[in-house]
Amino acid sequence: MRSVRVLVTGATGFIGRAIVETLLGRGHEVRATVRSLGAGAARGLADRGASLFEATLGDPSALAEAAMECEVVVHAAGRHDDLASHEALGWLHVAGTENVLRAARHVGVRRVVAIGSSDVTLHRGARVGWSEDRTLMKPPVGVVGRTKLEAEELVIGAGAALEVVVLRPGRVWGPGDASWLPALAREGLEGGIRLFGPGTNLVPTTYVDNLAEAVALALDAPGAAGMPIYVVDAELNLASDFFGGLSAALALPPPRTSAVGSVSLLPGMGALRGGVPLAEVLRRARSASFTTGRAHQHLGFSPPVSLEEGLAKLAAWVDARGGARSLAG
Repeated sequence: MRSVRVLVTGATGFIGRAIVETLLGRGHEVRATVRSLGAGAARGLADRGASLFEATLGDPSALAEAAMECEVVVHAAGRHDDLASHEALGWLHVAGTENVLRAARHVGVRRVVAIGSSDVTLHRGARVGWSEDRTLMKPPVGVVGRTKLEAEELVIGAGAALEVVVLRPGRVWGPGDASWLPALAREGLEGGIRLFGPGTNLVPTTYVDNLAEAVALALDAPGAAGMPIYVVDAELNLASDFFGGLSAALALPPPRTSAVGSVSLLPGMGALRGGVPLAEVLRRARSASFTTGRAHQHLGFSPPVSLEEGLAKLAAWVDARGGARSLAG
């Protein structure tokens, strides 16, 4: 694989850091946008060999300067927060993506690889064996899915001027997560992670290094341009197995099952059930799996990290940080 000069947005985030480290490990020249050059996370990227550029998604001029002479922009900035307002995530996911695309076009970037989400299809029913061609007539449930879908449509729509690729991961997990894992740790310490059902439903997962591998492949994959691509782990996991494995890795009690009730009757996009937003209830309670033919065919993607390996790495990372109680804050 030839060396490519790449700009990564959201480089200090959970997903962005993994992408930067993977790309550097493949010999690519990596630039990273950061909010502050002096922040500890930014210095860590610089120590690994990334070039830092102070820029926010709200500043197209700074983004264009960072992207100057880059072949590819990997747009990894985002926020997976079901309780955020539509305005906040709309600014981040939609307006921010528009600014990245504008900057990339302005300086002649060849390709934009955007990190999307399988939540763009989240609804109140099952999503088993869905391909990228399957669409919903109604907006997805939850502010994350809705704003990610708007951002994805912007990226695909820019295909006339740029080569564009959207990667749709499942639930992204692994060492370094400072958002979802701490929340799970707090939930688990209060009696176990909730499954919202018997745990026999499928949950689509994406280990963070597997997603980073797909990004590395997407930099140059000739047939990948112009389309969304699901990127998920090799295993088809039942909710009880996946959350059971996470609980063991965090040294938490086993997951607790509960009656999910009639999710279809719960009111509102942001409704809570036992303190958990409706979108998260649906992710845990409704079966979902996605076909990987497009990832195999157009990226040559095969997940390098298995569930067992990922859980072992996660357990070591959590243990090194003092266990679940320390992680939960």
